[in-house]
Amino acid sequence: MKIIKKREKSKLLIGLNYLDKRTKLNDADKRYLISLEKGFEGEERFDALVKTHLNSEALVVNDLLIESKGNTFQIDALIVTFDTIYLYEIKNYKGDFQMNSGQLSYTSGQEITNPLIQLKRTKELLRQLLKDWGMPYRIEAHIVFINDAFTLYNASLEDPIIFPTQLKEHLGGINARCRNLTKQANHLANKLVDRHQINSLFHKQLPSYRFEDLRTGASCPCGSFDLMITQRACYCKTCYKQMSIEELVLESVKELKHLFPDEKLTTALVNDFCGQDVYYRKIRSILQNNFSVQGTTQGAFYK
Repeated sequence: MKIIKKREKSKLLIGLNYLDKRTKLNDADKRYLISLEKGFEGEERFDALVKTHLNSEALVVNDLLIESKGNTFQIDALIVTFDTIYLYEIKNYKGDFQMNSGQLSYTSGQEITNPLIQLKRTKELLRQLLKDWGMPYRIEAHIVFINDAFTLYNASLEDPIIFPTQLKEHLGGINARCRNLTKQANHLANKLVDRHQINSLFHKQLPSYRFEDLRTGASCPCGSFDLMITQRACYCKTCYKQMSIEELVLESVKELKHLFPDEKLTTALVNDFCGQDVYYRKIRSILQNNFSVQGTTQGAFYK
């Protein structure tokens, strides 16, 4: 098994986490953040099981956003074998659910979007794309309910659903059916990765915010502002992580560029974002060592 594209947190999830520690999100945005975090946790759990139980010649491609003929679709995970693509939609739902006449709902009656509908659309769009490429692979699509605390009543045996207790056996079945990978399989996996769209529009999905409304101050990657900063190092009192001052400043720069990609990166801007927790001259030295200077002395900025 070889991972062609590893999974990473989405830019939207990263941005919401940054905003969550620097401002108060409203209830809807907070719920959305929690939902994205739970979804990512479920995907990571799926990845761990794949790494453990998939030991055949197969290619794993995670987290794709693909545009084809005006349609955009997202794929949580793909496993590419010599003749079959296994497509997975991963859900980290928890609690008691029921399926009635194609409608998924909590047993309390609250309805939610049926992921089987989304899976059907994704499978069809992927099938069309492969047809356009002249690659007639068989596609086997599944919904994976990854959470051990998930229960679904009235599920049909015909529905392409994999429960947590079935995933090991499912991956074992792929192992048993696999043969040596072909050049076409490798070509296909790489072609899908090349087609992946980097979500540059994630800022439009974030709640509105302004620099002056955000909490300033250097922070640990864990999200804590409770730091002990000396001339050379920084110690987080929350997670006990120790960093150099350069690591601390560069972490702030990373966050700043994520939230304000159109702003010119200047010493003054970084100093304001860090809440003046680090000496101005130290910030300027770190920027000079890690970025190239653009512009004149008075209007200099970094790239």
